[in-house]
Amino acid sequence: MTAPPKDNLENHPQLPDNRVLHPLFGNFCTTETFNLKTHVGGSLHTHYEAHLDDPAKKTWTVTKVVTVTEDSFHPWKRKSTTGSQVLKSKMNFRDAVTMLGNLEKDHKEKPVYEALYPDAPVLGYLHYRAFAEREGYVYDTKGTPHARPNPRVLPLGCNFYQSDVDNANTHVLRPEDEFDNNGPQSKLPNTHFLLDNFTAAAHRDDFQTSLNGTRAMALLDRFVDQVEQAKDYLKEYCEKYAAMGYGGLIDDADNALRLAESTLRQLRAYHVNTTEYDNFLTQCRITTYVLHAEGLYDLMNKGKGDFNSNEALFQSRVTQALELFKKIDSSEEGAKTLQNMIVQTPAPAVPNAIGTFIDSYRIARPKYGTPPAIAPKGPRP
Repeated sequence: MTAPPKDNLENHPQLPDNRVLHPLFGNFCTTETFNLKTHVGGSLHTHYEAHLDDPAKKTWTVTKVVTVTEDSFHPWKRKSTTGSQVLKSKMNFRDAVTMLGNLEKDHKEKPVYEALYPDAPVLGYLHYRAFAEREGYVYDTKGTPHARPNPRVLPLGCNFYQSDVDNANTHVLRPEDEFDNNGPQSKLPNTHFLLDNFTAAAHRDDFQTSLNGTRAMALLDRFVDQVEQAKDYLKEYCEKYAAMGYGGLIDDADNALRLAESTLRQLRAYHVNTTEYDNFLTQCRITTYVLHAEGLYDLMNKGKGDFNSNEALFQSRVTQALELFKKIDSSEEGAKTLQNMIVQTPAPAVPNAIGTFIDSYRIARPKYGTPPAIAPKGPRP
């Protein structure tokens, strides 16, 4: 009988892992900018960008951006025009950042181009490589990104420079339970992409653009504070509802979330896309009504308080929750699931997702400048 072959790498070659990790912390990244030395009569600057083009399908577009400035002896008379060209759309994230890497490498290898400030270290997470490493990728010796199976594990079948591994280990922020694209944070709106875009504004010469970015960051700080305030009110209600007389905390939470809605409207005035935040805030408001309904239902079951009064308020909260829920899921099945959840939950509890959103923002925020002072919270009147 012929002996079975040894189980070695020759018989079972380990191919590189081509999985795609969908970004959690942003929807835009860029290459460095390059000046064409041979351009006569001014300057010609080129860089390449990648942005999320379909949030549902998680696909990306790569764009070439060219800025031409006419030469002049008087700086205030110089004119610049910027144009963009789509190179490829509907790509997965890994292919998009691979394309950016190849384009940047190509420009660095041609003597007619020179890289301009800000360079990759200054761009930080705006630069495609640090952006990808933050999302759980590591670059091999050929400059190709590979998704890691875990923040502490390297993909199989590739060779890596230790310096690149060290950089990836420094930059990675993806939580361990997000490496299958199905963790809790993948279902939350991220804050990093806004912070990254404001950092980009700080690198531009346009004073008004930079100032608008600073104002918008202050508004985003306020928005997160308001969501956190609502979470604190809800947490207090969940801890005290059984003692009765704490329904006003629900109104306090709802008011804080309405103020957060107003903050988002102000953010949109600075041309910030708040779609994900609007959806998240709607879910927070639904949660507020659901938690109150769950508390009231538990009190009615235990025979506490005035049944008729509690039942009327219970029905009102369920109606409010269902009306908002239609903005997210208009199906009859979804509404039924929400109603069943309310009467089957033993006691109200604030979802962890709200705290995760706030915590992830608090971790990222210091990297983008000193946050404004937050007044300490005093005792409730």
